[in-house]
Amino acid sequence: MLNILKKLKYGARVLLSKGGGQPETIDIAGKSTILLHGGAGEPFVYLHSALGESLMWLPFHQAFAEKFKVYSPIHPGFGRSGGFDQITDIEDMAFHYLDMLDALGLEQVCLGGVSLGGWIAAEIAVRWPERVKKLWIADAPGLWVESQPLGDLFRLAQNRDKLREMLFDDPKGAIATLVVKDQPDEAMMLNAFQAMSVLARMIWTRPYDPKLAGRLRRIACPTLLLWGDHDRLVPPAYGEVYQKLIPGAELKLIKDCGHLPMFEKEAEFVETITNFCLA
Repeated sequence: MLNILKKLKYGARVLLSKGGGQPETIDIAGKSTILLHGGAGEPFVYLHSALGESLMWLPFHQAFAEKFKVYSPIHPGFGRSGGFDQITDIEDMAFHYLDMLDALGLEQVCLGGVSLGGWIAAEIAVRWPERVKKLWIADAPGLWVESQPLGDLFRLAQNRDKLREMLFDDPKGAIATLVVKDQPDEAMMLNAFQAMSVLARMIWTRPYDPKLAGRLRRIACPTLLLWGDHDRLVPPAYGEVYQKLIPGAELKLIKDCGHLPMFEKEAEFVETITNFCLA
């Protein structure tokens, strides 16, 4: 694998850990939660997507840790984080992370996430705007755009070709074929099962929060919306609606990028968010 990755362009290195990111198990209101952390500086909380990219410390985590004190928790129901039996909806996830901020003594943070993580970040920011210094949301659901319904991950989960087409701008590229393998190993299959279990509980009956749109006006901090211009799972139209509803929000499209910018356009993803949070 290492030899293959050395031959690939810059983006492929996201699949290699560069060290750092010390994991520990913390108790959050009775939930045993795995937290990866590293770096120094202002507190920066990264909430992962349903892909579970925070199950390990990846180069984009490390890149953020060059400028921030990074906290990358693993959601209940993923990896070895417990407490999923106490999570029934997206609001429970938001309260879980409020409890985490309290447990870590973090009064105010730079907060953001990709896809599911971005949706959770938005739910936190509308409820406790005073706890969020800067907010960034990447390729997140949470809203509903009638003219452009969300892609159906449940239907395509077992079709690797179709899944890559939904998640990546270049479904035949090196990144797509390495992240979504034709023959996933046991660990990948377990992670996929966990992801589908979490998503089923969060969105099976309704893939959005009908109250979120009316609450986004409560966000009081600078907000960056970052979207792949070819996101087929959560189209850029969702970013446009977020922008209309969040006061002063900035929307930036990443060219030639699908749903997972931290993999497909890692350098631009990290640089854009870093510059925004430090401004």
